[in-house]
Amino acid sequence: MRLQSQMMMQTMNMRHVAATELEYDFEVFLRDGTKIEVTSAMYTDSVTKRHFIVLIDKKYKKSDTNRYKKIYPIQTLYIQRNLAMNGPGLIHNNIKPPPPVYYKGAANDSCWMFKVISGAINAYSFSGQEDGTYFNETSIVAIQLNNGPILNFNEENLKLMVASDINALEAIGKKNYYKAIKRYNKDIEKASKK
Repeated sequence: MRLQSQMMMQTMNMRHVAATELEYDFEVFLRDGTKIEVTSAMYTDSVTKRHFIVLIDKKYKKSDTNRYKKIYPIQTLYIQRNLAMNGPGLIHNNIKPPPPVYYKGAANDSCWMFKVISGAINAYSFSGQEDGTYFNETSIVAIQLNNGPILNFNEENLKLMVASDINALEAIGKKNYYKAIKRYNKDIEKASKK
């Protein structure tokens, strides 16, 4: 799976590009109203900081540069993947799938934002991976307090959101921002049950 991504990157001659470890089957909803299915890792251009996925058009030979098409968030309304499919690369199998459970990433100018943490503070990630085994907390790009505006994820914005929670502030002091969000959400949930 990872090897395929590396070979594709070499074929496309993509310098300054990093990829997530896993490829997933994404349903891509383009701005023109069409929907396409793409199996891809999530790529990041380290120069422009823009994220993209790659559509492999198999009607072209592997040596043809038209075979690989980058799709950027700005070209889409959103993308989603079916969590019920239980892993990468399953859209093309002939197994009857369970009912769909969609994990949606809303498009912004540089990435798709997937809600990875829900609670008093919502956190959004660019990776397309839900919170759990493969999730990397460094992929968090935005945070939101309750139903307020979605803000860039940085220490200053997080401190403002958790200002009244000493435990969350302590985690921020140790540069453990993921733990700070989780701790704040847990403390707010506990307080609401009293």
